[in-house]
Amino acid sequence: MPVDDVRQGAVADIEHITPVLARAAIAAALHNTYDGADDGTGTGAHGLLPPATAVPVAHPNGFVKLPLARVARDGRRLFLHIWAEGAEDAEIHDHRWDFASTVLRGALDNTVVDIAPQNQRDADGYRVVHYRPRPGGYRFAPAGDGAGHGVVVTSRRTEALTAGARYRMTASALHHARALPGTVTLIARGAPLRDHARVLTRGPLSERPTAWRAVDAAERRRHLDEAYAIVAGPAR
Repeated sequence: MPVDDVRQGAVADIEHITPVLARAAIAAALHNTYDGADDGTGTGAHGLLPPATAVPVAHPNGFVKLPLARVARDGRRLFLHIWAEGAEDAEIHDHRWDFASTVLRGALDNTVVDIAPQNQRDADGYRVVHYRPRPGGYRFAPAGDGAGHGVVVTSRRTEALTAGARYRMTASALHHARALPGTVTLIARGAPLRDHARVLTRGPLSERPTAWRAVDAAERRRHLDEAYAIVAGPAR
């Protein structure tokens, strides 16, 4: 079975976002001022560049994905995830890149799973499909030979994470998350390591291209204001 292994089980080699950098990135997105943007050298106070795409979108896994900035010296891309009411990842999945996450507000359960090839005696299996981004959206496609190979989950490990908790994951780590309503997480992701992510599904997934639902400017501003209030701390 093709596993698409990318340093499976290794600790993600990506830095967490410091509180100082978090405040600077959220402020930069709020005011559209990036101190590393003039010459691209990152010689400003924080070396922040504008995000490759600034428009936030409603992600199918139950959160608003809001781009903040890029870190000039190492290429990290910084995002806010704002989780909706009853938000839960629709499917077990991995990613195209390593990432580090900090819970700014709320709580989430992050469940990491291990898999093995499915055999004829395994009734409770999953089909592996590939998630591929495309301009303005994404699409799903069968993995491997086009039929999507079968796997079973052999173990699950769940970590309960509350405000202030941090975790890191490699691109190939399979997981799913469930968050309390209004949970906000701050994500630092690395460069893509492949052109797709794996998704485990039991039901049908449309292979038709799907467009992102853009979030309007007023909602973006509200999320940024709330996030900055969190990282700035109580007024003095």
